[in-house]
Amino acid sequence: MKRIRRGWALTKKSWALLNSHRELVRFPLYGGIATIILGLVFLGPGAFALDKHSYGIGVPLVVIGIYVLSVVGIYFSVGLAACADLIFRGQEATVSDGMALANSRFTQICGWAALSTAIAVIIGLLENQGGVLGDIAGRLVGAAWSLVTFLSVPVIAIEGTGPIETLKRSASLFKARWGQQITGNLAIGGAVFLIGLLPAAALIVVGVIIWPSAGFVGALLIVIGALILCVALLISKALSGIFGVALYRYALDGEVIGGFTQDDLESAVKPKRGHKLPGATPGTV
Repeated sequence: MKRIRRGWALTKKSWALLNSHRELVRFPLYGGIATIILGLVFLGPGAFALDKHSYGIGVPLVVIGIYVLSVVGIYFSVGLAACADLIFRGQEATVSDGMALANSRFTQICGWAALSTAIAVIIGLLENQGGVLGDIAGRLVGAAWSLVTFLSVPVIAIEGTGPIETLKRSASLFKARWGQQITGNLAIGGAVFLIGLLPAAALIVVGVIIWPSAGFVGALLIVIGALILCVALLISKALSGIFGVALYRYALDGEVIGGFTQDDLESAVKPKRGHKLPGATPGTV
């Protein structure tokens, strides 16, 4: 419970920055729009081909689609992280600044997306082809991958590292501080679930139930629920990005940034006894 309370404190500080710089929400918004469009372009035909057992066409389209969507997601996340880092350091930051930084890191973003796609394909094969044991193994690999790569986006945005070095850096920071990422994500996820996802799901369910007898009201509830769901997911994505940058900076060199206090960050980031903090690598902005 203590870790959860600490995570909530970090979430509130992340929300304070987001509330004062609401343009940061544009990054996950643009990313979501691009994901929908490109998903329809690649994954739609790929899924159709697989359904028709045209694996020679369907499998490449799905893999390419996963890679393209991964590039898009990482690209906008890196832009968000870059802006958050500038704001934390007391500088003015616009969406254009974040996009410019993401453009300068595009090679690294593509490399990291390739590695992430390969892992996603491996996890998918384990879960779909390995039976019960494969499903368990896939879930374990997926959970471990999510944890050790939690700081990958700020590492790419701030240090400009390639895929292998990004993995090493993120894993190194996680190994030194493991636990704070879980706390923060649970807090952010819990807040979004209670404030956004739960009411949205309730509205959608009620809308579906009453649709046969009250078509207009049912459809209206579904639309409102869907809108609330989209807003909640956008805010959750932005909060996670802000949290990751704040955590990265403090985990890296003990720097207190933004509206966070030393107590806030020290309560969530506790290095293992005797473990020396990894220093910044060349290329840090």
